[in-house]
Amino acid sequence: MAKKQSGKMFESKFNEELLTQLIEEGKSADEIQDALGIVSKQSLRQHVLKWMNIHRTFVDVPGLYTRNSPTPQISFKKELRLSKNMLAPGKFKHGDKFEIEEMTNARIVLARIGAEVSVEDSSEEVEADPEAEFDLG
Repeated sequence: MAKKQSGKMFESKFNEELLTQLIEEGKSADEIQDALGIVSKQSLRQHVLKWMNIHRTFVDVPGLYTRNSPTPQISFKKELRLSKNMLAPGKFKHGDKFEIEEMTNARIVLARIGAEVSVEDSSEEVEADPEAEFDLG
């Protein structure tokens, strides 16, 4: 399927046979992306939706609708967001406040404001580490 786009030809990478094989093998979204040469998850979602429409079958591709960036990134709004999975090793809770202790080109060190913060873990109380380092480089 070729589309004309401002004088250039855009070739779709939809490959029904290969996509069928990968889905039947239970491959993850990342593995299917690599095999098909698709760059974005959104494009893969479109391919899977087209496949489901053709086959009139629902499939659940692992990792297709989850956002799992392994490293923190700065958003277009110039915000740094850390997921709860990235903070799992530390004892942090909603509402904890931090200040930037050190910032270089390759490293940001955050210090929790208020060193005596504790979190209840099961039935015992665990002291939280007041300084948490996140290496971004």
